[in-house]
Amino acid sequence: MSFLTTSAWKRKYFAEGSEPSEPTVRRWLSLGEIPGRKIGGTWYVDESAFLAANDPLVERVLKAG
Repeated sequence: MSFLTTSAWKRKYFAEGSEPSEPTVRRWLSLGEIPGRKIGGTWYVDESAFLAANDPLVERVLKAG
């Protein structure tokens, strides 16, 4: 598993100026719309699960791994 802070995830997957707000990302995480977890007071996105959920090939490779 690979975890990214919400800020790092937004920088990696959204073009500058099109990033969702921090409260929006935290809401997505708390509702399970994107995979992740809260550790202490900080939310992290599970990048491996995020990629697998958005790409069937990645999901098969991760399961076979």
